[in-house]
Amino acid sequence: MASDIFYGPTRAKDTLVAPRRVAAMRSHATIGSRLAGALCLLLAAALGAAGVSACGGSSTESVSPAAVVSGTPVALATPAAAQEVRGMLPVVFTQSLIKKNGGGSSKTVGDVVQMRHVMWTYRNESSDPRLNGRWVVVFNVDQRQADMSGRLGGTIRLSNQGGTWVGKCTGGIATGGAAHHLYATLKGTGDYAGLVSHSSGWFVEAGEGFTPDIQIVNAGWIETADGSPVPPAPGPGSTPSNWTPVVGVATTVQTNYDGFGAWVWDLQQSDPRLSGRLEGDVEEIGNARPDGSIDYLAESTVTNPDGAWESLVSADPMVRGPGPGYEHFMYWTSTGSGAYAGLTYHGFWRFMEPHDFVPGDTFVYTGWIEETK
Repeated sequence: MASDIFYGPTRAKDTLVAPRRVAAMRSHATIGSRLAGALCLLLAAALGAAGVSACGGSSTESVSPAAVVSGTPVALATPAAAQEVRGMLPVVFTQSLIKKNGGGSSKTVGDVVQMRHVMWTYRNESSDPRLNGRWVVVFNVDQRQADMSGRLGGTIRLSNQGGTWVGKCTGGIATGGAAHHLYATLKGTGDYAGLVSHSSGWFVEAGEGFTPDIQIVNAGWIETADGSPVPPAPGPGSTPSNWTPVVGVATTVQTNYDGFGAWVWDLQQSDPRLSGRLEGDVEEIGNARPDGSIDYLAESTVTNPDGAWESLVSADPMVRGPGPGYEHFMYWTSTGSGAYAGLTYHGFWRFMEPHDFVPGDTFVYTGWIEETK
């Protein structure tokens, strides 16, 4: 693969650690979601924000969440209600295709189809109006024909009346060619100068190509380049009113490379309903490819005094990219119980894997809560 066309972390804080020996992570403890290839953990995405150990270092620093109140009602999401934590203001947004702009080229090298400079235009609708607008992405894709898995990267330009966001994205396509994972880092200009947006996205394309009915779901956060507080949203957003964006930090408590016990993290989130103890497990699908990439399934459970969030074995594979960076992309959904009955959490975890997890390593989780459909 032409590694120079794909884009990794844009700064030190974007580097996250995760375990490579995923096959040894199978746990027999009571858990709920399998940490995908140790990754997009899902969740939910993972990067560091101000105060977090640069998504790649270790940190034992913890966040003190707001008190969890029994019977906490469903918090309907409005941009003004999004809670900033550690300098990260959570956002959620959807994308729908406006048009395929055409252009680009395609050639086959061995078993890999290489697509270059393919342009797509989407409509962004976000919980924070600063991220509404026209999203234009130029993709480069390497897709294996043996199992239809792949790797992608590209450049993005998001524009609206207030300004423009410009940056790069990376991503992976799981075996079968349906589940797509994306991660983007954008820097703001105009009214958004000094702001940085990080987001993870996911969608399923059932083999019929990109069509307007395919909705890409994304969650992430806005932070400032200098670490100062993020200015509040200038008005209401355009995502469903009952989607509450969430972002927070997961601190590694226990690893499971030997296959005994559970993977354990301490979660401290912007919404205290999702703070607590996370126990998870992963299972690889098949064997790693020659470049070190592999797909995996995950399950996990988050518990706190008021209830729990359980994620059963993921229906769609999560992705660990090739070495030496081993970029992970995870997406999952969790069902609430106890005080959280009737709610669903969608989570992302994206991170890099330069070395194995050790207790104290920190990661960023992101996602949103909505009323169960």
